[in-house]
Amino acid sequence: MKNWSILFLALVASSIAQAESRKPMLFQASRNNIQVLPQRFEYTLMDEDRLKVGDILIDSTKVTFDLQAPTKNDAPYKVRFTWPADLLKDGELAIKNNAGKAIFTTRLDQENVKISKNERDQENLRSDLASLTVELKDAKIVEDMKYLPFMTFCIYRQSEETQTYLCSKELYLSTQQGQLAVRPRSSSKKVAQVEINGKVVGNQGIIYLNDRSESVAFKALTQTGAFLEIDTRMNDVDFKDAVQSDNGQRIIMTASGADPADGSKVRRLSDGSWQVALSKERPLLYLKGDGDIPMRQEFYVKGNVPPAKIRPTLLPDSVTKTYSSKVQLEGNAPNDVTVSGDGSDKDANFQSQGSHFTWTISNLPAGKSTRHYVQVQSGSDKFVAGYDIERGNPFSAWLGARYQTPSGIAFGTFGFEWWFENFLGVNSDISHMHWGLTVSRDQHLTTNSSYPEVDLTTAELSLRATPGFHLIDETWGVSLPVQMVQGKDASSMTFGLGAFVQNKPTVRWFKRMAEWTELKLQYFPSGSGSYFKVNSAYRLEGNAYLPMKKDFYLKYGLGLTGYKYEPAGVKEDMQMELNGMAYWKF
Repeated sequence: MKNWSILFLALVASSIAQAESRKPMLFQASRNNIQVLPQRFEYTLMDEDRLKVGDILIDSTKVTFDLQAPTKNDAPYKVRFTWPADLLKDGELAIKNNAGKAIFTTRLDQENVKISKNERDQENLRSDLASLTVELKDAKIVEDMKYLPFMTFCIYRQSEETQTYLCSKELYLSTQQGQLAVRPRSSSKKVAQVEINGKVVGNQGIIYLNDRSESVAFKALTQTGAFLEIDTRMNDVDFKDAVQSDNGQRIIMTASGADPADGSKVRRLSDGSWQVALSKERPLLYLKGDGDIPMRQEFYVKGNVPPAKIRPTLLPDSVTKTYSSKVQLEGNAPNDVTVSGDGSDKDANFQSQGSHFTWTISNLPAGKSTRHYVQVQSGSDKFVAGYDIERGNPFSAWLGARYQTPSGIAFGTFGFEWWFENFLGVNSDISHMHWGLTVSRDQHLTTNSSYPEVDLTTAELSLRATPGFHLIDETWGVSLPVQMVQGKDASSMTFGLGAFVQNKPTVRWFKRMAEWTELKLQYFPSGSGSYFKVNSAYRLEGNAYLPMKKDFYLKYGLGLTGYKYEPAGVKEDMQMELNGMAYWKF
């Protein structure tokens, strides 16, 4: 009896694990009675010291710094800077003299910045403070400060398209009872105003943003002289699932793209998306625009929101990524729920038998992620559930040249690459999206009488260690190259082994020069041939892929190559190689 109990518990646990591993279909918000309103940038100039941007309260009295005198004669001054943490956590800061020239600058990041949490006010505004303490090793800076009529402290971050620039009110250095102190200068009052895209507007307002092509140039000046400049734009977001909670009071929203501005109540999911719970009565949240500037996102609930319990699910092995133009999916509907095909999708064939259904989707476009839908009915309520399928570009082609030194021989190079779905038609984990086949030709364009004049035709079968798309997902792998070395009147066939690594560059400066990097090695231990043969050969090359436009790259790199023949050539030196080519995925 005990053994039967153990077996029963094991079966229950197995069925629960299998149910949990099934892939859920998603109730996209905009197709299930939820209107996604345009994002908006909102601001309020509250008084001479305070400014509200989105859900961030910016108190200019907190944008300041203070000096800590040295305890020893040879010790440096310490400076402690403070500013609103939710606006800027990294970037640069500077102390500027009355002429606007920086007399001290330093960089900051999230590793050296300390955050002090503050309680939310009645409007639930974020007002945490950031601080950074540094040493002033040049004592002359402090001496110069004593004679300045005023100075300002600024913190800023900028990129090619966005910037955030926050400066304090005018400050000066005073001496009281032998102690230096930084104090605000209040003798001059400014005209408080707000500018949007260069035009003066009211002290409170909103700007609606429909897509990333629309930008906001915002500048606010307080009476005390403190000012904030922001150039930003919205980030795209996909609200791909929205279901109501069990008690019906909240909406559980799942999305990808722009992150929520306040991450304290966000649940991060394994696929990179995030999840929040919103009030059904007033569903809203703030999202990060460019530069992490908060954008208000609201929703309008027009009808019933689907509960999670009616969600259809697909089998665990259902593909989300594929190289094929056609996929077949199988799934199940919960009890008392009817799932049917979406009549608007002409490339889908839907068949159901009871709670089980088979869903075949054809004509998937290469290089895109597409969402496909089914109709879900529970009682009198009708909803739409979707599923995302990404099809990669299965083919690549290139055309370019290689130059070798010291031989001075140039080669024209062209090739074709095919990454396929399942090797030999076998649908298994080791076969799915692991394999690729490459055929290339190196045709010599110039000659050198001291070196063998050969052309190279190479076929290579590659195995990725991890499944994924070529130049989309990082991986390493191994390969089996076969190469024909062709001379003027004879040729040699050689078989080899290879290895490769493909990843995205991590060094900041190199990211501008390449989106992907590749390190590749081929080694041929020996070859066969009637008149000559390859004794040994190798090719080691490092390549960079710089995108020129969608699916089109400049591929360039350096390499080392060496070939030994029998009978031996006049010269068989190792060659350094420079290559460049146009590379196209399709």
